[in-house]
Amino acid sequence: MEIDMCQPVLTLQSSVAYGHVGNSTAAFALQRLGREVIRIDTVRFSNHPAHGGFTGDNTSSAEINSLISGLYSGGFLLNVSAVLSGYLGTSANAQSVKQAVLTTRTANPAVIFCLDPVIGDRPKGSFVAEDVPNAIASELLPIADIATPNAFELEILSGLKVQTTAQAIQAARVLLNQHSLRVVVTTGLHVGNSIITIAVTRSQAWEVCTPRIDAPAFGAGDLFCAIFLARYLENALPDRALSLAASSVFAVFAETARSGKPELSLIKAQDALLNPPEIFPAEVK
Repeated sequence: MEIDMCQPVLTLQSSVAYGHVGNSTAAFALQRLGREVIRIDTVRFSNHPAHGGFTGDNTSSAEINSLISGLYSGGFLLNVSAVLSGYLGTSANAQSVKQAVLTTRTANPAVIFCLDPVIGDRPKGSFVAEDVPNAIASELLPIADIATPNAFELEILSGLKVQTTAQAIQAARVLLNQHSLRVVVTTGLHVGNSIITIAVTRSQAWEVCTPRIDAPAFGAGDLFCAIFLARYLENALPDRALSLAASSVFAVFAETARSGKPELSLIKAQDALLNPPEIFPAEVK
């Protein structure tokens, strides 16, 4: 079912004053693709911690709940088409995101919830508080329509090893069978000199293969999820959304590598969000 492009996306994730991660990436990408955005930041940091230090703090669950309450009371959630969540900061914020989804669905039952279950990545491992993964699994996965874990996160959530396309599809189907998810998208699967991105439904699976580029990746997952969601909202075709999102992120990576800078070259490469110069096809698996 096609959804009106004027309907906004509510996005709850991290924010940095400098750089392009979390909402500082997702909000721009959604807007560049024609979506109105309602933004709530789960943390507010000066910069990505990987730069070697940062200031700022987590947003309290009480503040998030208050913002959602105000949006609901003002009628601003009535036309929301989707909720997107990412980095939480604290396990308590998982409950706040859950409440945001349920409140938004009270205003509009057709709302799609896209969960980016941010836990960690390879080779660094987990970079969230110890109780966050369980909060994601118990509070958010059961109400999500789309989940976009990277390979490391899919292993944690499914309990299965994920190092090949076949293993990723098997692990994704575990989540699909356990929950009411429509689509599971797995990012960051490294195979040789390629990056494999996979979308799985109960009946189908597709993969997109792009060349691996050596460039800073802070915010790449956040960017991919925002683009995938925006494209999925256009016509609910997972393979098309997968192809366009992977192609756009590849173009941003290519520009980032050319720039030699430590952050995604999101602004310079912004035209590639709408029209990626090279389209990598989604192949049936």
